[in-house]
Amino acid sequence: MRTTSVAGLDLTACTMGSAPLPTPVARAVELLDEGWEAGIRALDAADGTHGAESAAGRWLEERQPEGIVVLSGVGAVVGQGRGSDLSPLRLEAHLAAASRRLGRVDLAWLRGADAETPVEDSLQPLAAAIESGRLRGWGAGDADAWALEGLLAEADRLGLPRPSFVRVRLNLLERDVLRDLAPLAAGEGVALLAGAPLGAGRLTARHVAAEERAAEAIRSGAQQEGAVDAALETLIALRTLARDLELSLEGLALSWLLAKEAVASTIVAPRAKADWDAVHEALARPLDPETVERLDSLPR
Repeated sequence: MRTTSVAGLDLTACTMGSAPLPTPVARAVELLDEGWEAGIRALDAADGTHGAESAAGRWLEERQPEGIVVLSGVGAVVGQGRGSDLSPLRLEAHLAAASRRLGRVDLAWLRGADAETPVEDSLQPLAAAIESGRLRGWGAGDADAWALEGLLAEADRLGLPRPSFVRVRLNLLERDVLRDLAPLAAGEGVALLAGAPLGAGRLTARHVAAEERAAEAIRSGAQQEGAVDAALETLIALRTLARDLELSLEGLALSWLLAKEAVASTIVAPRAKADWDAVHEALARPLDPETVERLDSLPR
């Protein structure tokens, strides 16, 4: 599996995320075992749920895996016009808590943006953690090109460590970041991590089948509570292409991300053993350039 250097650490092309509640912790630990056996050497240990971090912490403690890169989100989404709380106290508390529960954190990523806390104040605790050796690097979560540019400029102005990666939603249905954010990140030496690779379940055979049934019911005059997925036509085309390639739709979606040079690592978080099948497919069946180009040309 290819790797990308991020803050001096080798990040594998796939990063595994721990299955959150209601998945039992013991089962989530077993799922992480399968990712390790597949050659994945990066773990995004916390995605805003204590269940996910509990499973990751137990796995790290029990397995003591060598060479694993541990990532964790810091900051709290608060909404109410502020977005996230990235205040120094909040970040320091989250870094300390994550280190206690996980044993260590190598790469921390900021959860969103804070409309109240100056960027300078948010960067200081990250810089202090890197200087003391408690952290190797930091990244931005859900940042667009404008936000990343601002973070880079502020870090340079203050002489503090720059973001080494950006973690964003990226999949076959949400790929605007490849147009503006990805070129900026590549030019600045910032790694791009793809989250939500299956579009929060939209890029799954189960979802497409359900939406087809809903569309057919509407055509038959039945009333539906919600609207049919606006991308249903594209989803059907993707499923057809996947079948032609003897891949699952999920495997195709992951293979496309793995084929993207702009993407350093794709975050996969199976909630059941069968969910790993698509990951194994994608790792075993790289897409040829012609298929990638065909996927790129499909409407979203």
